Amino acid sequence: MKKFFIKLHLWLSVPVGLIISVICFSGASLVFEKEITMGLQKNLYEVEAIIGAKVLTEEDVREHLGNGQYDTLTISSVTMPTTPNESIQVSFKEKGKSKLCLNPYTAQELGWTSTPEFFRTMRSLHRFLMDNPQKRGEMTLGKMAVGITTIIMVFVLISGIIIWVPKGIKGLKNRLTVKTSKGFKRFVYDSHVSLGIYIVVFLLLMALTGLTWSFGWYREIAYSLIDSRKFFYSLHTGSWGGIITKTIYFISATIGGFLPLSGYYLWIKKRYLSKKH
Repeated sequence: MKKFFIKLHLWLSVPVGLIISVICFSGASLVFEKEITMGLQKNLYEVEAIIGAKVLTEEDVREHLGNGQYDTLTISSVTMPTTPNESIQVSFKEKGKSKLCLNPYTAQELGWTSTPEFFRTMRSLHRFLMDNPQKRGEMTLGKMAVGITTIIMVFVLISGIIIWVPKGIKGLKNRLTVKTSKGFKRFVYDSHVSLGIYIVVFLLLMALTGLTWSFGWYREIAYSLIDSRKFFYSLHTGSWGGIITKTIYFISATIGGFLPLSGYYLWIKKRYLSKKH
């Protein structure tokens, strides 16, 4: 039975391995997008605290914007500050990811946030392989390829778990250890096997939640179980546990990007290069 899963693991991985690497590496680059973007635009996200001053409520913000030049726009969300030095960020349905930042004490407009081009490119790679849809929700070949690859990735990961299961304590120790003194090939093999099992749960979480953005039918099933886009977003990005889980997701996605490359190396080494000796 294990031989079957070894073949399944291999022949599912070979056609889509490079796409998996692209998805994982681009996903890793997006983990700390919020923190980096806020660091680059501190003048929008940070304000000087006014001791004793009353902070605006969400109702105040909506009333203020509804009576001015933004009354024709639809407010989709208002992010209130959690510390005295944070601004208020308002998202509009018509403005996409750009947010209007306000001083929480005076309602002064601080400006509009913008996403750095690097993150726009990485998101396009991650979700559409650069084949962006013209309309929101539209299916493209790139979006379809990402979705199908993610489904295949789930089966690759599950088959990898089955292959990994050792027969005894000694085998368990070997499967959890990366040896650095037995040559480069053994190092790559141990890294593929050991590091893969350490992060497989997180990769499965990313894959299973990420499919909600690829296929409508999958999204309907997922939302019928848990009707919360925010829940799936936090599980997909690692934001559910703050900086600790984000760091774990970043490491997991980065290693996930290397797994297909190490798999290709081992496959080519065994199938082609070993025949020359």
